[in-house]
Amino acid sequence: MLIIFDCDGVLVDSEQLAAKVFSDTLADYQFCLSADECLSRFKGWTLEACYQWLVPQFGGALPDGFDEAIKANTREVFARELKAVNDVESVLQQLQKRNRSFCVASNGGLKKIDNSLSVCGLAQYFPVPVRFSAEQVSQGKPSPELFLKAAEAIGVPPRFCWVVEDSLAGCQAAKAAAMNLVFFNETAEPTPQAVVDLRPVKVVHSMLELRSFFESKPAAFYTERQLEGELINIDAQES
Repeated sequence: MLIIFDCDGVLVDSEQLAAKVFSDTLADYQFCLSADECLSRFKGWTLEACYQWLVPQFGGALPDGFDEAIKANTREVFARELKAVNDVESVLQQLQKRNRSFCVASNGGLKKIDNSLSVCGLAQYFPVPVRFSAEQVSQGKPSPELFLKAAEAIGVPPRFCWVVEDSLAGCQAAKAAAMNLVFFNETAEPTPQAVVDLRPVKVVHSMLELRSFFESKPAAFYTERQLEGELINIDAQES
């Protein structure tokens, strides 16, 4: 069994911060896109994919210094304001206690992953060999390549992997990799229909709920269940 955590929005509470940094940096270059719009459009994307969308908006090329500004501004704001997702450390401690293997696989760069884990006090749970970035593969999420690389490196077949994701791109990658999907939806909004359609095994709304979910299942559950699985706790079914 291997549990693969996304980083931004799952381990560290970075999504709103990153969106504001992106919006503010765009404003410095006279491009107006609100933080909410940045979050809605770019959540779960690689930085390269964000840039590909922006290039036509800037007339065919990004402004000089934009990439350096985004990265520098992100480092500054994260160092000052970034926090771990509430109660995520208790999940990691529980998994360690039960000798469950876990790793992080993010569309962010390795330096960004390292910095985020360090700032939030989570680096101790993720030694360098179990940190995986889209920089290490030809395509990031929604391609399954990153998750498959992580599984291969740790030596666990995809069908025995559990992915904890909060973005559509990450969910799509998990399903394309034929892995078990847990959707983390900490917002007050209903689970997006596009995620519901992917049939996650579980939707959780807090890390305490995620911990309880993993605690409630015997070891055989993680290795013997059919990939088609059951649909549990999907908002659309509860209404």
